[in-house]
This record gives sequence, structure tokens and C-alpha cells, in this order.
Amino acid sequence: MKRIIALVLAVLMLTVLLCACGEKQKATTITTKVAAEYDDGYAKSYANSITKDDDGNTVYEFSEEQYDDYRHEHNNVLSADIQKDLAAAHDTSYGEYAYINEDKQAVIVGVHEGKYNEEESKEEAKSLAEYGFKYFQNLQTPVNTIKVIYANANDQSQEFGSFEFTAE
Repeated sequence: MKRIIALVLAVLMLTVLLCACGEKQKATTITTKVAAEYDDGYAKSYANSITKDDDGNTVYEFSEEQYDDYRHEHNNVLSADIQKDLAAAHDTSYGEYAYINEDKQAVIVGVHEGKYNEEESKEEAKSLAEYGFKYFQNLQTPVNTIKVIYANANDQSQEFGSFEFTAE
């Protein structure tokens, strides 16, 4: 009886080993097409290939891992640039953070209560949206309409103002 069980286990282990040695899946290639006005060149160091199409758009090809790394790093760099611009334009008590939120398709600015000024924010939001488009227009599926949301720095569910922008 023990020999039969051992034989069955050996056959199962051999089957699993042979299945694991099967043909590997072909790597997925992710392609993005970016209009010249939104191409900041950040993808160059992550892409496997870079070409131009007939319309002058830059076409980047990535492996799946490279694309994920690129998205993460590009978001971080642009978010840091947004924070620098806001810090230069406001005093230190203005807000806590600013970042690009891919899920909400928005640039989120965390402002302290009492510091939000709608007219000032409406003007400022235009330049912040440009940072957002440098990110969202570089995705595999570009996003043409984004928001710049000014939210309570301590409670993002409380929005002070929201401005919508569409890519050209």
C-alpha cells in the first residue's frame, strides 16, 4: 500500500515538474502614443523603443514592468514639481500636499481650512492641469478630461473647489 501511494506521489511530482517546464508566456508589450505638446521626454529612459508616427506623436513601447515603473516614477516627479510650484506661490500655512491621483483622474491639492481662495485657485488650476496632462496623456489609454481638486488637507472628502480641464 505504501509503495502505491509513493508511486502516485512520484508521478504527481513528475507531472508538476514537467508542467512547470512548459513554454513561457510571451512578454506583454505596452504602447503609448503621446502628442508633442504633452511629451516631456520622461518615458525615454524606461521605454524599449521610441518612434515617431506620421502625425508627429511619439510612440513608446514598454514591457509591463517598465511601464509600471515609468508610471510610478513619472507621477512622483510631476507631483513633486506641483508641490514646488505651490510652495513658491503660497506661504507655508497654505496646504499640506499636492499629487496626481490616477484613480480620480485628477490633481489633488490639500489646502488648510480658511486658506482656499476660489479666484486665485481657478487661475492656478490651469497650470496644475498642465502637469496632470503631462501624466495622463502619456498613459496607454490617455485621459482627455481631468480635474484639479482643492480639498481640505485633513479630510479629502471635503472639497473646496473643483475645476475641469480638457486636453487640446
